[in-house]
Amino acid sequence: MKIKNLEESILFTICYFDVFDYPVTSFEVWRYLFAYKAPLDQVILKLDELIRQGRIEMKNGFYFLPERSNLVRSRQIKYDISEKFWNRAILAAKILSYIPFIKMISIVNSLAFFNCDKESDIDFLIITEKNKIWTARALSSILLHILGLRRHGKKVAKRICLSFYISEEKMNLDYIAQDKLGFFVAFWIAQMASIISFQQTFEKFRAANTWVYYFLPNSGHNITDYYINFKRPFLSKIIKKWTEILLKNDFFENTARKIQLKQIERSQKKWGNPASVITNDQILKFHPIDLRIKYKKELEKRLAQFK
Repeated sequence: MKIKNLEESILFTICYFDVFDYPVTSFEVWRYLFAYKAPLDQVILKLDELIRQGRIEMKNGFYFLPERSNLVRSRQIKYDISEKFWNRAILAAKILSYIPFIKMISIVNSLAFFNCDKESDIDFLIITEKNKIWTARALSSILLHILGLRRHGKKVAKRICLSFYISEEKMNLDYIAQDKLGFFVAFWIAQMASIISFQQTFEKFRAANTWVYYFLPNSGHNITDYYINFKRPFLSKIIKKWTEILLKNDFFENTARKIQLKQIERSQKKWGNPASVITNDQILKFHPIDLRIKYKKELEKRLAQFK
């Protein structure tokens, strides 16, 4: 999607967030300005011009498409819900801080920008140590399942979805953003909020994905500090260190891989072997339905009104 000027970029950005029923502030429009770089003051001036033209509307500092003012109230309701979900996410992250070989945990999708409803789950992106992705997934899934925090079956609301793991050796995700839907991955990365980051893994992840700035040139700085202020449980560092020593042998990783691949094979047949599911020693991505296709169609409908 080729953007020729600031006006097109702003309209694209507002339409993108409208797909998720999310009105945006002027700062958010600037931060997620699509495929165009401009200072905040120019963005604000152009927003005012678009309002005068009747192409967008504004209420209480939030910008949205015409006749979508209901989203302002909806955003407040979802924000209040999301705050409670964040408490659950931080609790789960503290629990997972005991698990060996986990180097980063980030919130992604709806909770990352406080857009959860009561039925939403909590999506985690987990980065693991090299050659330990299967062990980390097995232990984290088992632990959260035992504690009743993991999403499974019909138990979705306020549960932790452990559907995306990557190894520290493959942090650049440009290889899953090569198609015409790649800009969704850019937004996904730019919006994520890290809770845990050991050995500056979050900074390394952002540095490995500078291609994101091609789509979102103003998104270069993280605007949250959850991982900086994260209070790690007293015993987690000790337990994590010793379990990493105990499970260092490749036998555990190979066993975890073998068991999980059998389970994944059965699930893949049930799902119809979707290409959106990726399973190897560098990435474990369990998204049987690629929602980006649906979102792209919705986005195109909204953009069509401005042609």
